Amino acid sequence: MKQKMIKIGFSYFSFNDYLLDHQLALWFSAIQKWNASHVIFTGNFDIAITEDVFRKAQEFGLEPIVHFNTIVPSARKFNDAAFILDLYKKWGVTQVIFGDQPNTKRGWLLSGRQDETLVDQFLDRFIPLANHALKIGLTPIMAPLMPGGEFWDCAFLELALDGLKQRKMPQLFDGLVLSSNGFTFNKPLSWGEGGPERWPGSKPYFTPDGQQNSLGFHNFEWVQAISQRVIGKKLPVIILDAGNPGPNIDFEHEKSFEDNLRKILQACHNIDYSEKNRGNEFPILDESVLACNFSLDTMKKIFGEPFSIEILDPIFSQTQSKICRPKTLAGREKHIAHYLLLPSYASGVSDSVLNKVRPLIKKFKPTVGFSLEEALNAVKVSVFPDSNVFADEQINRLRNAGCEVEILPQSGIEIATLLQD
Repeated sequence: MKQKMIKIGFSYFSFNDYLLDHQLALWFSAIQKWNASHVIFTGNFDIAITEDVFRKAQEFGLEPIVHFNTIVPSARKFNDAAFILDLYKKWGVTQVIFGDQPNTKRGWLLSGRQDETLVDQFLDRFIPLANHALKIGLTPIMAPLMPGGEFWDCAFLELALDGLKQRKMPQLFDGLVLSSNGFTFNKPLSWGEGGPERWPGSKPYFTPDGQQNSLGFHNFEWVQAISQRVIGKKLPVIILDAGNPGPNIDFEHEKSFEDNLRKILQACHNIDYSEKNRGNEFPILDESVLACNFSLDTMKKIFGEPFSIEILDPIFSQTQSKICRPKTLAGREKHIAHYLLLPSYASGVSDSVLNKVRPLIKKFKPTVGFSLEEALNAVKVSVFPDSNVFADEQINRLRNAGCEVEILPQSGIEIATLLQD
């Protein structure tokens, strides 16, 4: 029987140094190896993330998602924001998260606190962009809330969903996804499991003895319970920043943080296993959780410097032997995303061949070379065919090394046509 799994993904670094081409290739290769399905990039509506970043993620088989983690722009800036969404859709982005923690002071749009006005103002900005996202084929994801927060998260979400209901937005409910911050607040991963139905005594800013609240990894269940109560439908949810101890990170609990990451991964990779461990300080996930995401920024902050793939590899590779994943050549780290392998002759490089592949080089910007040994270090290898130079044995060597091999047509016109598909 096939094992039930939750997709995992990574929120990519927010530091510009990690957007350099060689860093993208290095980290995307690792993220792919860890069996992630997607990578989340943080951005804003003022400056667009470059197309090359998304293309590089796609070369590694990673779906690009954008999290707009600033205040959602007002209606007068709608056209500019919609233009960026149109670009992202064209460049392969499939999902967008609008906003970040609008129930905290840094996410408030007013100097004074008026609960209904705060929520209405958030909706006034969220609805037009969410509708536009749906219209062009993007999945809109509502902003993650700070569990608790200056404006209690459950109350904020209830007012927001009720506001959508009052404004008669059934089409939005059909495509909307919720999000939840997977903070632990240094509590067991099972804290809050079962949601408000199991813990009816929990109130905003007050949790009686013997009760639990939404301030834990299972915040997603409280979020979904609100949607069930308000609109009669349990909306799907994604978990962000899974395992983060919370806003006031305790650096003395690095080991417990690592243990939590391992348990969350185990729950994602085998839902049935997590169900069997119910009540054992273990997270319980089901298929309404579309994805569980881990923040590279958070892990870099907690594990400290020097931070590297080698630190995370023992954690995120823990269950990979049981999961189908791309093969890698033993002892060889794949640090090239895409390699264009061209034939080389005694007379030199053929101008004719270069002219035929020029459109491919312009569009994908692969590493271009003539060495089979160098190509073995790439995740994907596009080969310009010449049986006198690249025999079947050599092509099979690439495949056996775990490379995704693409044999190009010999005709320049066919290559150009292929690029248009």
